[in-house]
Amino acid sequence: MLFKPAVVANVAGAPKPEEAARLINSGKRRGVVVVVGICEVSYTGRAAAALGPGRRLLILKRDGTLLLHEAEKAQPKIWNPPGSFTAAYVEGGVLVVKSVRSRPFETVRVVFRQVDFASAFDVGTSELALVGTESDVVEALVRNPSIIEEGLEVVGVEVPTDVGHIDILARDRGGRYVIIEVKRDVATHDAVFQLARYVELYRRKGHEVRGVLVASDISSTALEYLKRYDLVFVKVNPRELTVSTNKNTLNSK
Repeated sequence: MLFKPAVVANVAGAPKPEEAARLINSGKRRGVVVVVGICEVSYTGRAAAALGPGRRLLILKRDGTLLLHEAEKAQPKIWNPPGSFTAAYVEGGVLVVKSVRSRPFETVRVVFRQVDFASAFDVGTSELALVGTESDVVEALVRNPSIIEEGLEVVGVEVPTDVGHIDILARDRGGRYVIIEVKRDVATHDAVFQLARYVELYRRKGHEVRGVLVASDISSTALEYLKRYDLVFVKVNPRELTVSTNKNTLNSK
């Protein structure tokens, strides 16, 4: 597949405020605009916030999204969501980028005292094909319950109860119910408490029952509670589990 050059607009070296404003206003309709420089930021809306002078990374997207990043953390320091209107202009000899969200009314104003870099990129959009979601893991385990324990027989999926839906309900070789709670990521104490509620519910009904928590990992606190409730933890890799199960299904056809 051939792609056009990614850069649709660029200013060599440190751009002047006027050059950066023109680039932002034209480039934000094409894909993604990236600006790096020393700026001050103010936010007004449901609350108020401000950032003093500092070198930061500003990202503007075609759908109106504004993201202001610093050197650490995945989340932006300040942002405005898709649907916001953004404009760049020169005021008092410096570059100003203003983003306005109508409902609820919120504004982000970024004043660049110095622009080090400004460029616009032709970036497309696509649908994310998720592999290894929680439902994928449940489906893979239902297809092959021996991953959890040899001899398990699945008797229900998403079984409704008074305290929630059991992900997988099975019976072991001894005929006892096995309640399986599935988490794609790291299991916390909340997952343990939920599983314990299911197990207690079945015990009150007079059933012999065990509980198994399946996840990619478990927190230390959750592991302590797991031992207290006499429950079992089974570690799986969601991506490897779903990919291998899908391959086995295709090979069996």
